[in-house]
Amino acid sequence: MNNAVAEPDIHDQLIWEAFIEPIRTVIVVDDEYPTLDSLTDKEAGEMKNWSDKKQENILSVREILAFARDKKRSWLIDVHDAKDVTPEVELAAAAHLHHSDLLVLDYHLQGDDGGGDVAIAILRALAGGDHFNLVIVHTKGYDGAIDKVIREIALSLTCTDPSLVLSEKDSLSIKTALSQWEEYDEEITSKLEAEISADTYLELRTKYPGNYQALFKLPAGQMILEILKGKPPELVIVSKQLALWLLIKKQGELEKQFSGIKLGSVIVGNTGGINWIKTEKLFVTVLSKGYKPEQFETKLMAAIKASFPSPHRLLLTKMRTEIEKRGLSAEAEILGDRYMQAEWLNEFLNPDPIDQKAVLYNTINRHWEALGDRLRLSLDGFANSLHEHFSALGRDAVLAGCGINKSDIGSQEALKRFNCFSSTKPIDRAHLTTGQVFRMGNGAGGEHQYWICLSPACDMVPGRGNDLIGSDTLPFVAVRLYPIADGLALKNATKNIFLFLNIDEAVCAFSIHKDGISQNPDWGQMYARNQGKFHDTNKLHIGSIIKTQEDLSLSWADASVVTQLRSEYALNLLQRIGAVLSRPGLGMNFKKLAQ
Repeated sequence: MNNAVAEPDIHDQLIWEAFIEPIRTVIVVDDEYPTLDSLTDKEAGEMKNWSDKKQENILSVREILAFARDKKRSWLIDVHDAKDVTPEVELAAAAHLHHSDLLVLDYHLQGDDGGGDVAIAILRALAGGDHFNLVIVHTKGYDGAIDKVIREIALSLTCTDPSLVLSEKDSLSIKTALSQWEEYDEEITSKLEAEISADTYLELRTKYPGNYQALFKLPAGQMILEILKGKPPELVIVSKQLALWLLIKKQGELEKQFSGIKLGSVIVGNTGGINWIKTEKLFVTVLSKGYKPEQFETKLMAAIKASFPSPHRLLLTKMRTEIEKRGLSAEAEILGDRYMQAEWLNEFLNPDPIDQKAVLYNTINRHWEALGDRLRLSLDGFANSLHEHFSALGRDAVLAGCGINKSDIGSQEALKRFNCFSSTKPIDRAHLTTGQVFRMGNGAGGEHQYWICLSPACDMVPGRGNDLIGSDTLPFVAVRLYPIADGLALKNATKNIFLFLNIDEAVCAFSIHKDGISQNPDWGQMYARNQGKFHDTNKLHIGSIIKTQEDLSLSWADASVVTQLRSEYALNLLQRIGAVLSRPGLGMNFKKLAQ
């Protein structure tokens, strides 16, 4: 007899630790279940909220209570009947729904003959909130089937895809060609349209967001190509234009079911009897009411696992739960160091701070770092298990499972974003300082000029004005940044002369050299009014010396700081500029060979 015990599934364990183990509160929303309010009314002799409660529903609630209060869970649980909640009004009556760890939601909250409008309103409110929610939609479905419920929920959380656009000329071309084809086959248009079902539309949005041409990777797209083989030879129909036209038409039909506001990308899966719908702040699985409460955890686990959350999603979720779980102990340890707190508090309460924004930023940053240091030890084992498990699966399998396009790795856009994140940080001062990039004026052709402040940070502290030019004016050294081709910057990124900056939501490459590589940087002495302090959000006045017909003069212009380098990158550029400015020029008289 084999007494060996099967090893626990590591993937299951990781999901349980990140998503299930942190659950503390559960709310059940069902218009047929008795609530605590109705029970107390009944005991008080008021039967108005009790007369329609069936025995089977009372037993169902008892099963849910037993499941939630099992010793291995000990979840707090409440029941809300949502009877008075309608999709037309604010869900103030059920505001606490936004703060549960797990919501068990009946889909037909207006009786079995009603629709899912109220449930959809609740799900939309959750998806648009700030709290991550796990939801089990518990439903009888339509005629016992739940596929339509899954589809309705997914569509209700979706919004119009802006990438589905076809020019009026191309649209007219498709309509004309199909009209001519109908002379041979009067049902051809409806045949083609029938291939784009709501499920096909959702699958395309899920697997290939923003890439309508990927329709031809799906069975529906393959069938459309097959139908096109039978078109009359004289007709010209571009398959890509036809696919786009069909998708736009289907989107128009479905649009009335969409959310009126953007709730983030929606990913839908339904394979092997396991379904899931996820947005940035919501994870939903739909279960038939044939499933009993003791199966909820297993089914929810299976749905999360099937959705294949990425290693980083699992890690971040675990980090968030660790803050809730161990944050208080870490907080007590940080606050318990009275000597360190004395110094930090003294700085925080400085009655005359040079830069209040910097004081607040440093206070948050120090406490956040201290909190992270104390929680990191509890995350090491989890992170190690993540690495071992997903490494064993193989990189390609993990990338595909996470919906990551392998071709994105090493692409220009990916490298630009990686380099930008590595080298820049949010603006952490209310005054100009080393490493801040500012935009000013208009150069030749009307384009903006970008400069970076490269004076040492100690020289940029407000209050160090030069009396020769006025105590209100702060001199500093700035270096001109030149836009450069992405390819050139990325091929030479390790030369440390390029910057990758997020300018107006786009990552752009710049160089400190005009030709990108070799010319000496263009630097200049500049001046900042009001000691370099911003007079509005990241805005200030910058002065530069210009040549006039008679003499030199100081010209002032509005400028705005657009981003800031991390200190190590700013120091690197500062050292490079220092080397340029300190060239010895010893009068060496060598001559080079003529070309």
